[in-house]
Amino acid sequence: MPEIPRTRNPRSHGASNLISKGAHHRCEAADCPPFGPTRTCKAIYISQLSLLVKQCCLILPTLNLERLLTLEIFGELEAIVDQQFSTSLSAPAESFYINSEAHIKILRELTEKLSMAVMLYHKFTGCLKLHEYAPSDGLILVTFANVHLLRECANTKRTSLEQALWKSYDDYPDRTEGKLRLIMDKARRGEDTFPGKIPHMNLSHFGTLGVGRWVNDEIVNYFVTKWCTGSGTMGLSTFFANGHLFQPSESEPCAHAKVGTLTAVNEIGVLRWCSKTVKSQCLVNDWDSVFIPINERSTHWYSAYIDFRHRRIEIFDSLEINCTNNRKKPITHQKNMQLMLVLMWLAEVLGRLRREPVCLKNDPETEWICEPHSQVPFQPNNYDCGIHTLWHLCHVLEFRQINQGLDAASGLAFSGNMVGKRLRLAEELLRDCNF
Repeated sequence: MPEIPRTRNPRSHGASNLISKGAHHRCEAADCPPFGPTRTCKAIYISQLSLLVKQCCLILPTLNLERLLTLEIFGELEAIVDQQFSTSLSAPAESFYINSEAHIKILRELTEKLSMAVMLYHKFTGCLKLHEYAPSDGLILVTFANVHLLRECANTKRTSLEQALWKSYDDYPDRTEGKLRLIMDKARRGEDTFPGKIPHMNLSHFGTLGVGRWVNDEIVNYFVTKWCTGSGTMGLSTFFANGHLFQPSESEPCAHAKVGTLTAVNEIGVLRWCSKTVKSQCLVNDWDSVFIPINERSTHWYSAYIDFRHRRIEIFDSLEINCTNNRKKPITHQKNMQLMLVLMWLAEVLGRLRREPVCLKNDPETEWICEPHSQVPFQPNNYDCGIHTLWHLCHVLEFRQINQGLDAASGLAFSGNMVGKRLRLAEELLRDCNF
């Protein structure tokens, strides 16, 4: 949400900076209680702001518009939100889950509603430039600032409740499995709601998030695209690796990395694919990392990560035998060494796309660190590799590395049983299609 200026002295900090004192606009005088006299062009947005606040007061009964005219203490707004969404319940009581889910849903709706104030703010401040300063202008700017603070409080409370709920998913995996099975059973009994709402998604794909299932390409691609969009990380499709990093094969995809000299034709193909990804994911101009999910032989997920800012190339594989056995070997004999050479070439190609040249070929003095088998948390089974791969993405987006020292309460920590993460992904997908 774009920042709405916070102000204690609206005359000096807000309105005076926005008003062209000699400007006039042909509109009539109007009165907007409790703010006071204004002009009709501004009254439109003042009325919409008042209605927005009244709608929020239905959720927060102790709040009213008059309080937002003067409240400027974050702690007071925080107390209003805490009072409305307090709970003494704890997991694994069923009432804890019901209460938490209800509160999180209401808070999510509240923050979405409050985010509408940003559009109103920009339209209102545009009108300020057309008229002389009026005392009501300052009161309205204070209200906008407090609405922004209220949204921050609601977001903070929602995050706190979500983290407590997510921790309970990890702490009580048997109960979490039961909840996930219920979701999958309910989805199977109903209509397939995904087509037309989420591209390339259907009930069969969604079902691979179920207990003990191996997630498929569509699930991985959906979250990679969603989470990377608008970030500084390019998230490549699961189909990129087999066509550009490995020797193409329909029977054994992503089994054997390319060897020999990679040609200009190879480079053109990569640049075409990645340029489209930059555009489709609305990446910022200074994107500085790349995440590549890899589906080995259609039986095992792992990933590669190129970090241009920190000059690192890493391969993350949650299968313990792949990591521990290879880390003991000389680097030239490690399983992913040939793939690492291709990734080094890819870093050079993408460096040209970023207009920041990278030179790794025949450069023993390079500052870049290349890790074919990075240390990551291991999966205790043969089906959670895809969930681990998506969690690798969560970590590089948040920390630019795999952070193994996280407290379980953070919501991002890996767990021995990843069923809690499966449930979270399933819930997120259902929310995204308004199911």
